[in-house]
Amino acid sequence: MAKRIEPRYECIAYLSVEADLNVVDRLEDKQLKYIKEYAKAHNIKVVGVMRRHGFCMNDVFRNFKQIALLIGKKRVQGVIVAGMKYVSSDIEDAYSKIGMVKAAGGQFITVDEGNLGMNIVMEEK
Repeated sequence: MAKRIEPRYECIAYLSVEADLNVVDRLEDKQLKYIKEYAKAHNIKVVGVMRRHGFCMNDVFRNFKQIALLIGKKRVQGVIVAGMKYVSSDIEDAYSKIGMVKAAGGQFITVDEGNLGMNIVMEEK
């Protein structure tokens, strides 16, 4: 049986941890290693890295807006994160970020949960 080949995506890795500021960079570096191992195994090319640097969730939302703009301009195809719990404060926030990326035409991939859907078909106006 042939190995299934997954489509190749070029994604930005978004690193986000909540910790004391003196250990944030080290923990984000560990998270990047975790993401890159997953990416290599799933045919995802990490073409850029964006870090939270210990800032608040409002800054995370602003960063995701920037990522969505890059996706809309066809500079990247999506975003890859370690898990939704690292980039969202609650379910509503998680769906908002996934929707922002999907509306721009991108993929939202997490190492913990996989490729997140929201396969909603909207009629063109």
